[in-house]
Amino acid sequence: MKQEHGNHRIVVFDSAGNYLRQWGSAGSGEGQFVERGGGHPHCVVLGNDGLVYTCDRGQNRIQVFDREGTLQRVIAIDPPDYPMATLRATDIELSRDEQQTFMFVVDLGSNRIWILERESGVLVGSIGGSGHMAGEFTFPHTIVTDSEGNIYAAETIGGRRNQKFVKVSG
Repeated sequence: MKQEHGNHRIVVFDSAGNYLRQWGSAGSGEGQFVERGGGHPHCVVLGNDGLVYTCDRGQNRIQVFDREGTLQRVIAIDPPDYPMATLRATDIELSRDEQQTFMFVVDLGSNRIWILERESGVLVGSIGGSGHMAGEFTFPHTIVTDSEGNIYAAETIGGRRNQKFVKVSG
């Protein structure tokens, strides 16, 4: 029997570890997470706006909930120049400014980090592309930012490295 990880839900506990609530299920509808291929929410990030941002990587989208689990919106990660890519929302990080103006989305399928305006979900830029040279990616998987706005991206499988992208003031 083949086993796959994935529980298809967000579970909330209080600071003492007591269960409070949960939401999500397997499926393709809003508020659901992909049924196959690791159907778990692949990332969960709490924004300064009090909303919960989750990666549904198998369905190429970010789902945004309030803290009680009510779906607020869905942000499709589907740039038109890359129509065949999959696993497009592997991880996200919100920019460190107080308004968290930008959302950085790791797209394992096209070996990029997309830069979206957080509030509107509009794509405003990208970092990377396929390859093994500095600034390129082979299976990007995880992203974080530091207090200065620099981005750190970790690659898995064929990449097996971390890269730092230094914020340049413009």
